[in-house]
Amino acid sequence: MNINRNINTTILTDNNESVLKLFPDVKVINTSEDLRRISESFVIFNDVLRTLKQAELERFLEQLDGLDIHFINITSNTEEALYAESLIVYYKEKVIVEGSTISVLKEERILKKLGFKLPFVYNNYEFV
Repeated sequence: MNINRNINTTILTDNNESVLKLFPDVKVINTSEDLRRISESFVIFNDVLRTLKQAELERFLEQLDGLDIHFINITSNTEEALYAESLIVYYKEKVIVEGSTISVLKEERILKKLGFKLPFVYNNYEFV
């Protein structure tokens, strides 16, 4: 799995704990309370972004960008993939597909076979 720490990445997974083991040296954010105390330039969000309302999430991501803080977002929620530049599908402790978020979302058959649904916005918009 190739992780560029200068690009925000979502890891879509069936098992967050197996992914977390791959990054023992990175600060993990597990709760919305932890979001207020980020001091590192690279962090992992462990299924915490879904706790934010849309406006809060957008404001928070803008703040991260302004502070030049990059992240990995580990989740099983495909809607959250849209907030990162790259997407890795990690299933049963293997990388299934990785690349830009758009290119990975185009692999609809693979995602559906693994039990992931396409984000609502993606389903209603054709990417060129």
